[in-house]
Amino acid sequence: METLEDREFSDEDLEQIIDMKAPKELLKEFEALVKEKPLLVTGLVFAFGILVGVGLSSGRRRSR
Repeated sequence: METLEDREFSDEDLEQIIDMKAPKELLKEFEALVKEKPLLVTGLVFAFGILVGVGLSSGRRRSR
């Protein structure tokens, strides 16, 4: 099975990957959500941060 590390990308492929951006409709929907429910978004970001922190700290504990 071929992995991304094994695959050779052409210069054109790399340029196309680097130039990728989020669709404008998605950005507008996200901005509308933030304006409508800022506490919900803040809570979700906080919860995500806690999960990432717990995951990193437990990973560091296992590697010792």
